[in-house]
Amino acid sequence: MDRVAVFIDGSNLYKGLVSTLGTDYRLDFVAFVSALAAGRSLLRAYYYNAPLPSEDPAAKAHQSFLNYLKRVPYVMVRLGRLERRGEGFIEKGVDIQIAIDMLKLAYADAYDVAVLVSGDGDFAEVLKVIQDMGKQAENTTFQVLSSYRLAQQADKYFPLDELPWERLRARSFEAEAFPFQD
Repeated sequence: MDRVAVFIDGSNLYKGLVSTLGTDYRLDFVAFVSALAAGRSLLRAYYYNAPLPSEDPAAKAHQSFLNYLKRVPYVMVRLGRLERRGEGFIEKGVDIQIAIDMLKLAYADAYDVAVLVSGDGDFAEVLKVIQDMGKQAENTTFQVLSSYRLAQQADKYFPLDELPWERLRARSFEAEAFPFQD
C-alpha cells in the first residue's frame, strides 16, 4: 500500500475555502486529510501557516485552531512568520518549509506519494525533483487558485472543488472547525 504524506499550504486552503464555500463554512480537518489520503496509508499531514499578529481580530481564534491541530494525531504544524509590508503583512518562510519537508522526506524514503495542497506554481520544481527520486506527486487546490504549471508537473491533479464538501463539513463549531471563527 502506498505511503502518503500530505503537505497543506494553510493560507492557500483558507483562501480557497472562503472564496468557494463562503466564510461560514467550517471544515472537518481530520475528514479532509482522510479524503486526501484516499484509503492509502497516511504517514502524516503537514500544515503550514503563519500566526496572525495579535492586533488582528481573528488572532485568538487562529491560535486556538493551530493549538487544536498540534493535538491531532499524525498532523504536524509548521509555522512561518508574518512581516509588515506597508499597510499589511506578507507571509514569510512557509513555502521554503514546505519545499524542505517534501524533499527531506522524499530523500529519507518516508513516503511514496506526496499530496500538495497549494496553487503556487513555484512548487513545480519541487515536484519535479521528488518525481526524479521515484516518488509520485499529486497536486490539489481550488480551481480559482490553481497554477497550470504546477498541475501539469504533478502526476495527478485534482481540483478541491470536486470533493464532497457537505460530507466534509464540521458538525460542530468547536476549535477543530476550519476556517477559524472570531
